[in-house]
Amino acid sequence: MRKGISPLIAVIMLIAFTMIVAGILAGWATQFVTQSRAELQFCARAQLLIQRAYFDDTTNQTTIALFNTGDVPLEGFAVRLTYQNETITSTKFEDLNISYQDIKTVTLDSDDTLKQIVVQSLECRGAQDMVGRYDIQGLGFRAY
Repeated sequence: MRKGISPLIAVIMLIAFTMIVAGILAGWATQFVTQSRAELQFCARAQLLIQRAYFDDTTNQTTIALFNTGDVPLEGFAVRLTYQNETITSTKFEDLNISYQDIKTVTLDSDDTLKQIVVQSLECRGAQDMVGRYDIQGLGFRAY
């Protein structure tokens, strides 16, 4: 006749297994919360400003001056151009680094139907800015 394990041993094994799983989850949760908190604290100090946008109608290019007004360096940016016909083009500048309180420029191909520019940090999504057509020098008050 076969015998199973005693109920006492089964309970002890179940408690041991539960404690091992709880220990693993606690370690992961602690690391996750610590990392998330550090990212939030970093990004809370990040700010981005489009200081100037200029459209050159001879080259059909728009130059954007990005000013890091926060007190942390930012790395990587996405620029989204929206046109009158609601066409949207996006360009990523993953290697662009802007030290805090520094200004960098990017130049993109565009045309005179440009309606809006949005720039967002890839590192801290809350660090972003937008300018409309009337704030883009060279387009200003041109009729659509």
